[in-house]
Amino acid sequence: MKISDKLFSVRTAKKLSKQEVADLLGMDVTTYGRVEAGKRNLEIDKLKLLPDALGIKVEEILDLLEIDRGNTFNITNGENSTGNGIGSIENFYTGNSEALTEIKNLYTELLQQKDSMIEYLKQENNELKNLLKK
Repeated sequence: MKISDKLFSVRTAKKLSKQEVADLLGMDVTTYGRVEAGKRNLEIDKLKLLPDALGIKVEEILDLLEIDRGNTFNITNGENSTGNGIGSIENFYTGNSEALTEIKNLYTELLQQKDSMIEYLKQENNELKNLLKK
């Protein structure tokens, strides 16, 4: 079962509307609908909000993603640790490549968001330095 199907199952079991869950996640209902339809990935920041939004325990997120909590994950940053924010997650003890792909995509997206935030803050820092020089 895909995470999109599980989100639908949990949401309907809790008798929540798409709008209610979307509001709790701070996203547009259309966007959430695309997540539930399997046409869009859920961002890491939204994934963190799922337990409260769906009224489930944090551990149940792992169940939604079909992750065996006893598995070992290897988080790498390419061949060399360059700090460039591009990496991957490998789980050496599971045959569920679909869940692994979802985790890898979420991890990659989080790193991209981090890199974007760093660039934004660098630009803002330079602007503030320039203002102080005046």
